[in-house]
Amino acid sequence: MGVFYMKRIVLCALLLLLAFLAMPYFIVRVSRPHDGAMIEPVLVVPITSSRADLINLVYTQPLELCEFERYIIGVVAAEVPALFHMEALRAQAVAARTYAIYTMSALGIDEFDYERIGEIWQAYLTEADMRARWGDNFDMHFGTISEAVISTRGEIIVHNGEPVLAVFHAFSGGMTEYSENVWSAPRPYLRSVNSDFYMYRNDFEYISEFSSNTFLSLLRAEFPNIALEGSNIASQITINERSNAGYVLSITIGNKTMEGTHLRRILGLRSTNFIVRGEHDKIVFNVRGHGHGAGMSQVGANALAHSGYNYIDILKHYYSGVQIGMLSTIVN
Repeated sequence: MGVFYMKRIVLCALLLLLAFLAMPYFIVRVSRPHDGAMIEPVLVVPITSSRADLINLVYTQPLELCEFERYIIGVVAAEVPALFHMEALRAQAVAARTYAIYTMSALGIDEFDYERIGEIWQAYLTEADMRARWGDNFDMHFGTISEAVISTRGEIIVHNGEPVLAVFHAFSGGMTEYSENVWSAPRPYLRSVNSDFYMYRNDFEYISEFSSNTFLSLLRAEFPNIALEGSNIASQITINERSNAGYVLSITIGNKTMEGTHLRRILGLRSTNFIVRGEHDKIVFNVRGHGHGAGMSQVGANALAHSGYNYIDILKHYYSGVQIGMLSTIVN
């Protein structure tokens, strides 16, 4: 028993020494960006190559990792495959953290609360969800994602000293979209940039088909007085305007003109980057990309990582004119 306790004392002393040496670099605090109110401190977390140690760190030593960072682990696990390149996972962790901070600030949430994560509007997996998804690979995948989050803890994307609305999507149709073409407000950091690194993917273009009756039913549920002839419906569809990135901004169907985002919601299309045609008794949409197209392409981030980009390079590619910040301290 004496030898056992002596080993524990030596181990604890070594950990304390490492923590003391790392303190200037790794103690950060996650704060509400606009008024400086504290959310929760992020304490020193030693990075280890042992996946089992990472899992033990997160789930059995609560003082070592704040609840907010645990939440980010669950978001990254839900948002991207654990087999993504580590730099892409780090980019996703910073984007997800920034989005959460931005949203919490907008909602006036001063303290992170698991009961309110539904208001943040990010996908999220619990430990049970992750174990069910990964099965026997849980230790490996959880360790990888935890490492991505812990190694970037406290880091957020900022523009002019403020957290950005760090939106992201699965992958674009070759170019990302301007924010004002998706939502109403233009944002200087959500500009259209090249993202054609994955056009070889089999699912880069996806075909959505609707029978004439289904197409009419979906539109009439939204527009009861829409005027459409039952035959040759495709000839009654006109794309009026596209963005420079190729996304449909305005489309007229029969006597109704609507935004491309509106039609996407009605039909459940993967994106608004599409062409439409008639084929026998069907309306066929060839859709490029997946998601709204603004901000970071998750698949694009992975492609850039495999090309040698680090996570900061990736974030600065997809979010124009930004820096990576920790609280109010900017680090390039």
